[in-house]
Amino acid sequence: MSDLAGIRLRKEATLELRSLIKEHIPAVSPGMAASVTIEGRSEFAFAEGNIGSPEFHFNKETIFDMASLTKPVVTTTLVMKMLDRGKIALDDSLASLGLFADSGRAGQLTVKSLLSHSSGLIWHYPLYSFGQNREGYLTGIKGFAASASMYTKEEYSDLNFMTLAFLLEHISGKRLDVLAREEIFDPLGMKSSSFNPDFSKDTVAPTEMTEERGLVWGKVHDENAFYLGGVAGHAGLFSNLEDMSRFTNALLECRLFSSSTLNLMSSPANEYLGGTFGLGWMIKLPRPRNPSDSFGFSSFMGDYADFGTIGHTGFTGTSLVIDIKRKIAVTVLSNRVYPTRDNIGILRFRRLFHNAVFRNIE
Repeated sequence: MSDLAGIRLRKEATLELRSLIKEHIPAVSPGMAASVTIEGRSEFAFAEGNIGSPEFHFNKETIFDMASLTKPVVTTTLVMKMLDRGKIALDDSLASLGLFADSGRAGQLTVKSLLSHSSGLIWHYPLYSFGQNREGYLTGIKGFAASASMYTKEEYSDLNFMTLAFLLEHISGKRLDVLAREEIFDPLGMKSSSFNPDFSKDTVAPTEMTEERGLVWGKVHDENAFYLGGVAGHAGLFSNLEDMSRFTNALLECRLFSSSTLNLMSSPANEYLGGTFGLGWMIKLPRPRNPSDSFGFSSFMGDYADFGTIGHTGFTGTSLVIDIKRKIAVTVLSNRVYPTRDNIGILRFRRLFHNAVFRNIE
């Protein structure tokens, strides 16, 4: 038994966390599901919420569009597994690995620069305007890479993780969703996790009511992922509370890759840029003298999480926070974009929720 076995969530915190969720429905999101695990033990799991039309009831099994949690859960995990197996190195360029081999600056981008959001690629662009297929997206990325300067700033970018997914597919010869199933979902028993979910709609939370696509329900919300067929390195994952607990437990128990690789992944990569990222994950760090533009992204972890805690958010209203040292994992899942993405109340709610968790650890 480890010396952390005595850590737990205070009993009275359960009522506080439930009340906090109920208090913020439906203003923040029509429904939410949240959990806290410590050393693999479930300390809290709760879901609440309803939608009248279309009729939908939230419960602990509800599957959510995880949005950018695809980046750390799927893409980062697969890259780190490949690193752990000695198949790649962080300073490998894309060209040396066979991607963008004849494309000048795009081929010079390194695995590390993409994972740490220091590649110089812009944060977002509708790549489907270049063509709704892999070739069109690669053309767009190649064009933006022509003016990118590595390791000069930290700028959070969807394009970084789209590129990493294309690299993984190039090296493996398999689609990202197949890799995720074979390397992560099936081995961990994550039966409710997938791209392009083949589940009844009454189990999947609807996202946004849009002019172009109507009600987005059971299909990925992110447009770049949608027009790429629902499978992308930055978005497209659907999952639920139980599967996120399976994932975080495996990560903390080093069943996904070695402890050395876990330590490397969760170490600051951009301190020289005033940044907040490690490899694929944000890290709670003391505020630097000259913070990067994206440094404030990590504030969602709240005031009481220890420095060194890692986490990530998703645009649809999802988040993961993991205290590696104390083996605490906090999952918050919502569909705050229903019926419109203009609702940003989740930003404050996340801080309040994580404060309530971490100040009640004893």
